[in-house]
Amino acid sequence: MTRPRVFLDSGVLIEGLVSPWSAARGVLILGRAALFTFVLAEIVVEETERALLRKLAQGYGGAARLRDDFRLLMKRLRVERIQHVSPARFEAARRLIRHLNDAPVLAAAIVARPDWLVTDNTKHFTVTVARRTGLRIVTPISFLEQSGAILSS
Repeated sequence: MTRPRVFLDSGVLIEGLVSPWSAARGVLILGRAALFTFVLAEIVVEETERALLRKLAQGYGGAARLRDDFRLLMKRLRVERIQHVSPARFEAARRLIRHLNDAPVLAAAIVARPDWLVTDNTKHFTVTVARRTGLRIVTPISFLEQSGAILSS
C-alpha cells in the first residue's frame, strides 16, 4: 500500500510541538506511526526553525526543548523534502494566494502534488486557493476526522 503524502505547513509543525493536546500533535503522531509520508518544503523547515529561534531569543522557557524536539522529529519521521522553488513557480503561486509570505509554501505544495495539504491558516489557504490549484487543503482537525477514510482506502 502506498502511504498517502501529507504536506505540512510550519503552523502545524509548531503547534504540534508546542500543544500536546492539539489536533496538530495528533497529525504528527500519525506521521510518527508511519501511516503517512510527510512532505516538507525546505521553506517550511526554515520557517519552523526561525520561529523556534525567535521563541528562544524571547526567553521562552521551553524553546531549547522545542528546538531539540523539532530536530528529533525530523530524524524520526518519514519525510519527503521539497527544495526551494524557482522564481517562475513562486510568481505563479503569488498570483493564487493573497499573502506574499505564503506564496513559496503554496508553490512548493503545487510542485509536490501531495494527497493533502494540512494547515491551520485558512485565512490565506482558502477554498478558492484549493480550487485554483487542485490541492486538497484541510485543517489538522479536519484531517484527523477524515483520517479513517484515508487509511482504509
